[in-house]
Amino acid sequence: MPKQITEIEIEARIAPASTRWPSTAIHWEKLKEAVAAVRALITAVDANCRGVEQDSDLSPEGIYRKRAEIGRRAVGDLTDFAPLRSAESAVSRAVAVFESGMVDLPKAPSGIAEVALAQELRAHVRAQENPTGFVLNHLDDGRVVGAVLHAPGFLSGLKDEGLNVIRDRARSALHPEQVQHRKEAEEALEVLRKGIAAAQRMILARTETRIDRDDKVRGIREPVPGGIAA
Repeated sequence: MPKQITEIEIEARIAPASTRWPSTAIHWEKLKEAVAAVRALITAVDANCRGVEQDSDLSPEGIYRKRAEIGRRAVGDLTDFAPLRSAESAVSRAVAVFESGMVDLPKAPSGIAEVALAQELRAHVRAQENPTGFVLNHLDDGRVVGAVLHAPGFLSGLKDEGLNVIRDRARSALHPEQVQHRKEAEEALEVLRKGIAAAQRMILARTETRIDRDDKVRGIREPVPGGIAA
């Protein structure tokens, strides 16, 4: 008989870090709702299995088959889990908002003195063995960053990819709060995805099912179709 699933086990294996998530924005609410939904799904699977196992009219084979059907339905629900899609959309919108606030960069040099200094700075950067690394080590100097970003890359010995890295790092350095918010949201979404993967494993174990390479859910006693390895 497969081991029953306890509430303690569900909370321990499905996004336990969610208890520390804030409730300060829509994306956090959607993430928490998704965690609650996947936990509820596992609870329902276990309850349904218990009901089947306690049905005295069913033979052991009948119990096995009904459990397998419960597993197939639950795995199907997780395959395109609406609460996950909702959380992903909310996080994507939040990240877009955070990034929209990370547009400020050092302004282009203006005036004869600043333009002349920018030219000298670009020449100095170009003379470095690693121009990109040099600028990244001087992101706190707006004169260096501005001189490089507001001119063609070849004047500083930089390629487009180097300029893109500098631009992104400069924004991050100037907007640490937005960077942190984005990082926390993306990490929480990854925790949710791992929790859903753990939920699938728990459901398969509880219902004595497996997922074969053709993505079909079958009972562990069912033979593998020809040419398909489990």
